[in-house]
Amino acid sequence: MDEREKSSTNGVSGGCANGGLVYPVMTEEQIQILRHQIVAYTIISEQLVQMYKSFIAQQDFIGMELGNPSCDPLMALGARKISSRRQRWAPTPVQLQILENLFIQGSGTTRTKEKIKEITNELAQHGPVTESNVYNWFQNRRAKSKKRSAQFQSKTESI
Repeated sequence: MDEREKSSTNGVSGGCANGGLVYPVMTEEQIQILRHQIVAYTIISEQLVQMYKSFIAQQDFIGMELGNPSCDPLMALGARKISSRRQRWAPTPVQLQILENLFIQGSGTTRTKEKIKEITNELAQHGPVTESNVYNWFQNRRAKSKKRSAQFQSKTESI
């Protein structure tokens, strides 16, 4: 049994058997090109990993400088878990009081973009806030109010 027959019976030939003959799938030139592409891909992948680790270490270092309590110095080497969660907005007590007063005055009506901008500018004097924070707060507060009124109505109906 010659080499072609051995490789075809072992299923290692990489070609097609047709009447006992084996045809290669790729030429030697194509195989060489593929090898070069694999090497290039490996180098690029390693560089991307190094860039990512450097980026994460830089972010962690900046977080430590700013006094971020969630930064672990051991994680500065890039071995931390990536989180896609955004930081939640925690309104200050003064901001909450202003928002509650505005909600009561407006009877929970939907605010215009201009009104949201005005409210955001007023609240920004008392801490960080964005327009989307204000919009979402009013939306959530309306939902909370509707839920409370529905619960109140169901309690009074059962009495």
